[in-house]
Amino acid sequence: MSAPAHGARAPIFHGWVIAAASGFGLACSIATVVAATFSIFVGPIRSEFGWSASAPFWAPLAVTLTAALCAPFVGGLVDRHGARRVILVSFVLEALVLASFYLMDGSLAGFYARYVALGALGLGTTHVAFARVIASWFDRRRGMALGVALAGVGVGGVVLPVFCQWLIGGFGWRLAYVGLAVLLLVITLPILALTIRDTPAQLGLAPDGDPPGSAGARAAGALATLGTTLVQARSDRHYWLMLGTFFLIGASLQSMMLHLVPLLGERGVGPEAAALAQSTIFAGLLVGRLITGWLMDRYFAPRVALAFLLAPIVGIGMLALGANGGLAFAAAALIGVAAGAEVDVIAYLTSRYYGMRQYSRIYGTFYALYSLGGGVGPLLTAASVERTGGYAASLWTHIGVLALCALLLGKFRRFPDLRASAH
Repeated sequence: MSAPAHGARAPIFHGWVIAAASGFGLACSIATVVAATFSIFVGPIRSEFGWSASAPFWAPLAVTLTAALCAPFVGGLVDRHGARRVILVSFVLEALVLASFYLMDGSLAGFYARYVALGALGLGTTHVAFARVIASWFDRRRGMALGVALAGVGVGGVVLPVFCQWLIGGFGWRLAYVGLAVLLLVITLPILALTIRDTPAQLGLAPDGDPPGSAGARAAGALATLGTTLVQARSDRHYWLMLGTFFLIGASLQSMMLHLVPLLGERGVGPEAAALAQSTIFAGLLVGRLITGWLMDRYFAPRVALAFLLAPIVGIGMLALGANGGLAFAAAALIGVAAGAEVDVIAYLTSRYYGMRQYSRIYGTFYALYSLGGGVGPLLTAASVERTGGYAASLWTHIGVLALCALLLGKFRRFPDLRASAH
């Protein structure tokens, strides 16, 4: 590839186009849709069918448990067949499941079954597939590229609660689900089909925008085949330390994300204001992912994650002490900053500790445990609220869990030299 003429602007590396398109896809993934809109839908659905306060919260556990079971399998499909194919098929299936909520009756089993279907059929819309794409297109700037892509979850989290609340207010919750399905099929799917490619080689390019054949391109190409298998990773004690740490982080942070609207409702906040507070979490998530990505390219990633855990500890502490109004919005933003940082870190650490050989399989297990924590935590929090009559006990518990996770992150080891380990 020849250098641009003097004074001419160099073309934008297509990897950044892919990172932005991946962000748009992640904004509409099942992970974002469930986390950002569940608490918006649960109120009107409960009112129509007369369900108890805790009954709907088995649904997040259903979707996350299903995702935990399916993630390694879907990761294997991505490793074998490429992420693009899995992503496109999964978005079609996600849209069909969302549209099916229109037909829902008062059966809790039917409600749970739809969330199981989202977890099984829509998992390819999540980080399991998109993180593989980004890791294939970037090496030196992988942290920033992951931050750009995964920031899409923050964008979706800001927009979707307000969008769904508007649809529910104007058309009812059933047509609101149909509106989400139409969004996926008419806008998201065509954008991804036109932009996403599995590797830079498919367009005659090299990772990071290096000239093909350069030293940087050859080094990145060599690393693309190095790393451990999932079986080898499971024999590593550090692998289990990572699993446990991110399970606990997912349990606490996802609990706060899904319970913020009910918590504020107990304090007299109206549904529109509560939906805006939910969006504030994802605004913090957006900022957290961008900053984290930039920092991970420059500093040791586990230390970056540790620093970002201080934000939700402060935010949850504010809510535990009765924060309301503007202070509640500030607390929501602090929680969101960490939620954005931690998922960035998992995707980045997987590539640095275990390489690209079976990246999606290994990352799928970390994502599965993080997601499983995100299902178990909200359910336990709901049970605690029913037992104690309020959120105080669970809020202080989440603070303690996150403090423990900060200590565990301090025990993460330095990155191995994957080239040396291959010989």
